[in-house]
Amino acid sequence: MKPLSKHLLTLLLCLTTAAAFSQTSSVKPKLFANLPENIAVETNTLEKVFYVPVGLNISLAFGGGLVFNGKVSSNEIKYKNLRTVTVISSELNNSILAVSMITNSDNTITYVGRIINPGASDGYEIKKSVTGDYRLQKFQTDKILQDCSYN
Repeated sequence: MKPLSKHLLTLLLCLTTAAAFSQTSSVKPKLFANLPENIAVETNTLEKVFYVPVGLNISLAFGGGLVFNGKVSSNEIKYKNLRTVTVISSELNNSILAVSMITNSDNTITYVGRIINPGASDGYEIKKSVTGDYRLQKFQTDKILQDCSYN
């Protein structure tokens, strides 16, 4: 029975080692490392996105050194109170800017959105402050986006 225990122990050790080495950790680079954590955004910059037809290029200067140049890939009215535009920037490694305009029941407009890149560990989220000002708030994508890749 002793030789069998040694073989089982060796097999268990091999399986544990194999499982440990199969766990690969891919560290994603920070795409916006040199930019501020918070960037003030003018409302007219967000409004501008909704007037550009699909297929045309747009340049958005958000402030803080962030300029998002890209091509509008979609501009859709999803519901009577929701319109969403998606812009893809080849200059920022195919980062995606998705902005939605929500018409509230009192006819006020609220903007929400994100700048993300699946290959980066950071991104920006459009947030509205209590005073009504909009800001881009940096966030860590690995805390929000699920990694669905198989290696």
